[in-house]
Amino acid sequence: SITGSMNDHKRYTVRYRDASSRQIESCYYAGDAFEARVLAMEAVPYIRNHPHSIDLIRCEDDQSGVMAA
Repeated sequence: SITGSMNDHKRYTVRYRDASSRQIESCYYAGDAFEARVLAMEAVPYIRNHPHSIDLIRCEDDQSGVMAA
């Protein structure tokens, strides 16, 4: 959770395509994939305006935590 300690957080890579179709990846510490998506939307204006541009959210700390769009 957002109010939890950093020990509860894992590293997530959020990958998206920008207006010129380049793949861009950003990393966030989050409690789950949904929180990583919210953080990406807060941090990147393009993602906030185009939330469907995200095509992958991958947990780097646990290989079972892949969420594809």
